[in-house]
Amino acid sequence: ASLAGRTPAILQATMGVAERARRLQPENCDYVVEFAYQQSLAGDYQGAIQTYRTATQLDELNMSSLYGTIHCQLLDNQLEDAAQQLEFLNEISVSIEKSTDLVFLSALLAWKKNHDSDGSVKLLDEALELHLASLEGKKLSYQYYVDLNCELLLEIARLYLQHGGSEPRQSTEPVSPNITKTVKVLELVGRNVPGMLEAHLMLARSRFLAADMEGSVRGVTQCLRLEPTFADAHILMAQIYLYQGNNRMAAQSLEQAMSHNFQVRESTTYNIVQAKVHLQNGDNDEALKVLETAMAVPGVKHPLKEAEIAQALKRKKHLPQIVLHERVSLFLLLAEVHAKLGHVPEATKVIQDALNEFAGTAEEVRVTIANCELALNRGDVEGALGMLRAIPRESPHYLRAKMAMADIYLKNRNDKAMYASCYLELVEKYPDVQTYCMLGEAFMQIQEPERAISAFESALAQTPKDSALASKIGKALVMTHDYQKAVDYYETAVRSDPTQVHMQHDLAELYYKLKHYEHAERVLNTSLDRKNDSDDIMSMMMDVKALLLLAQVRKGANDPTGFADTQMRARTQQTVLLSKIRADPELLRQQKVLAADICYTLAQEYDIHKNYERALAFYNEALRHNDTHTKSMLALAKLYLARGETDQCQQLCVTLLRADPDKEEASMMLAELMFRKEHYETAIYHFQQLLERKPSHYVALAQLVQLLRRAGRLSEVPRYLRMAEKASPRAAMDAGLHFCKGLYSRYSNNPHEALRQLNMGRKDGEWGARCIYNMVEIYLNPDNETVWDEALSDGRPMDNSEAVKAAEKLLKEIRLHPKPVKHHILECYALMATKQKNDIEGALNKLVELANTDRDSVPVLLAMATAFTMLKQTPKARNQLKRVAKMQYNAEEADDFEKSWLLLADIHIQGGKFDLAQEMCKKCLKYNKSCAKAWEGMGQIMEREQSYRDAADHYEMAWKFENEASPSVGYRLAFNYLKAKRFVEAIDVCHKVMAAFPNYPKIRKDIMEKARASIRP
Repeated sequence: ASLAGRTPAILQATMGVAERARRLQPENCDYVVEFAYQQSLAGDYQGAIQTYRTATQLDELNMSSLYGTIHCQLLDNQLEDAAQQLEFLNEISVSIEKSTDLVFLSALLAWKKNHDSDGSVKLLDEALELHLASLEGKKLSYQYYVDLNCELLLEIARLYLQHGGSEPRQSTEPVSPNITKTVKVLELVGRNVPGMLEAHLMLARSRFLAADMEGSVRGVTQCLRLEPTFADAHILMAQIYLYQGNNRMAAQSLEQAMSHNFQVRESTTYNIVQAKVHLQNGDNDEALKVLETAMAVPGVKHPLKEAEIAQALKRKKHLPQIVLHERVSLFLLLAEVHAKLGHVPEATKVIQDALNEFAGTAEEVRVTIANCELALNRGDVEGALGMLRAIPRESPHYLRAKMAMADIYLKNRNDKAMYASCYLELVEKYPDVQTYCMLGEAFMQIQEPERAISAFESALAQTPKDSALASKIGKALVMTHDYQKAVDYYETAVRSDPTQVHMQHDLAELYYKLKHYEHAERVLNTSLDRKNDSDDIMSMMMDVKALLLLAQVRKGANDPTGFADTQMRARTQQTVLLSKIRADPELLRQQKVLAADICYTLAQEYDIHKNYERALAFYNEALRHNDTHTKSMLALAKLYLARGETDQCQQLCVTLLRADPDKEEASMMLAELMFRKEHYETAIYHFQQLLERKPSHYVALAQLVQLLRRAGRLSEVPRYLRMAEKASPRAAMDAGLHFCKGLYSRYSNNPHEALRQLNMGRKDGEWGARCIYNMVEIYLNPDNETVWDEALSDGRPMDNSEAVKAAEKLLKEIRLHPKPVKHHILECYALMATKQKNDIEGALNKLVELANTDRDSVPVLLAMATAFTMLKQTPKARNQLKRVAKMQYNAEEADDFEKSWLLLADIHIQGGKFDLAQEMCKKCLKYNKSCAKAWEGMGQIMEREQSYRDAADHYEMAWKFENEASPSVGYRLAFNYLKAKRFVEAIDVCHKVMAAFPNYPKIRKDIMEKARASIRP
């Protein structure tokens, strides 16, 4: 029964067994006591008291029956009777050894009757110490679980928790000692009884109060995994979401709690959280209604008297359990809502009532601080400070008051000196580890790491073996940028105590950040070579951490083989660790997430080196460890897409979007997939949905520009550009928007406007490199020609020396390290653009080196083919391009595939192989319907076959997608209109070409005059 967590079904069964034993041997006092104990677990305190008294009649010296009676009286609020009996027991216990039960009952009475927080905690400490001492040396067995007495431990933890505060601690505030003790007790219970829901929930609440949100979420998740309908766990999750500022999810968790248990509406915690949700959503009137309803509950405004409790019990009326800090929270929230609604007198009255009601309690300081906040809202900063100064140094609330005063100095007056002086005064009064740590954190808060170091060193002098404190000193030294001093400190600390593994890791991490890879590797190898218990879970976890850091060190040292080998060692160690912690579901889940990260990193490495089979295996392994590992799902979907396995890719994207409809990467990938399947409308729809929600999502906008271009709908882009401009008042300054505009102008054959827009974004950290690379490509090939001719369209020699210089200058602006392959390729194109044979051959040599690193790089093969073409070595160019033509299409290299196919088509056209050329052009148009060069190539083929009507249709599309800005395409379109006897259209095109390009006179003589002559009668 004590392991059942008060589960009604189990208690009913165990009570039946106990009742039967009692009937079989009615004179056996132990059986009667056991039955009474189970009655108390079921909440029947009156019945339990009667049964305990029966046991006392059977054996007056049975202490269990006496302790049980007092315990039930305390829980039933019969405080006077319990106090009298406890006083008697304490007097007779002077001559005998104290028991855990007696000390615990004294602690419970001190709190329930006198609200003596300090006295209660001291007695709890004594009770816990006695109980743990009684368990020492006992082996795991049936009797061990009896002696463990989980219910007693839970009650001790519950009482500690009441003294641990009601709100998560602030960054400068240390974790409450009572919370630390609560965690210790609950972890003991959790290890021995992993299925006890209340223990998991209380542990999660303790971590919430310690501001360990990650640990708290893990605890709540474990509760909900054991019992999805556990309403209290949903309420705590709502509190976590509120703390994180996620009001929508907080409201959703409250709804789930109420759907599972409608009675939670009467819970004080539920009402507090609901009011806070309304408050943060700006719905102050609703918050006021909730709080006024909660305040009307008996026991909130004033504690219930014994007569009221007795009367309620007679009527069998349910009395909700209301703890002190929840009552205070309701008062303070009500005051806050009144203040926000402008009801200043009402807010002042509520605070005054609270001050009167909670004077002398542990929560008094919270009310005083709330009163200060009310004064601050009125602009009375000095008045707020005056209230806090009035709290004397001898008061138990002095520490909290000084911390509140420090916050006011920092936030309201920006007075860092007075902020620090508040903590200095605390150190002067309480020169212990806790206050020195608070002082150190305060100095860190105001960016004074030197003084923080001094405070931490004073704390460390009192607890020399505290590795966490030593680590704080090291981190503070790093903040001062005195890296050599930080290194020396860490090295000294590690030498003086080689068992400080955390310090070794901090030192290695510092060396890694300083790029002293050899030293970092030395420290980590020392850590890994230490003698330790290979079965110790903590040691194994530290080894995995060291191996992962060592892998990063080797990667930084440009040792890819060492990186992969070390990462594999970490994976192997983590697999062994997982096999040893299967009995601890919470730790297992946490470590499985790390195992997934390790496999993901390995997969990424193999993916980069194009070992796709191994990458695929490790991505799948990551998902076996953690089926919601988003990064692995995205990377795997991307890999499937590259391999042409569209069904698997689509399945993963749909799974991701089902879990998170706002997952942008999955939406974009699904759009790309739909495009591959030639479902253009669906593909564009996914991007449109994303941009409707967030018009300034420039990554999606850039993708949509690419997609609309490839779908032949480039004319729709301006609408989305206008939406992005309207979405943000700072849009004109956004480099992402300038990049998207530049991209659109480039694809619209407006290189001058494209350069102007891209130039405005080239200094940006995020978009700068992409802007510069596009500018370089425009400078080197402004007309987007497939073959770099040596003359302009009108026959004049091309002088592009200024453009080449501009391109080279832009490339030097790129600060990326190491430089991407694209950068080296563009440098080669810049050399080729000079049209000098030596430069072209030099570029070709560089490209051959790049090809040796990656033989199947499409951009490298295209650049080599371009160089061979310029050197008049057409067969060699054709061989490179044929290799590209046989490769699997990859969306990331779409432009390079397209240019390769166009260059090969051009070579086929020159060789008279029109069917092969047509095949390449159609391939281009399959993936890019706006490809003007492909339409032009198709037109050339038709023209050479003297099919002028078809040629005119294809040139018409080329003219459209060149934005009617290419004189050569205009000339060919007009010529084929002339040949197809479409004279009026030919004349219209001639006018457009001559208007845009006055220096292009030959079209008048060759085409326009002939067309005019042909339409004259």
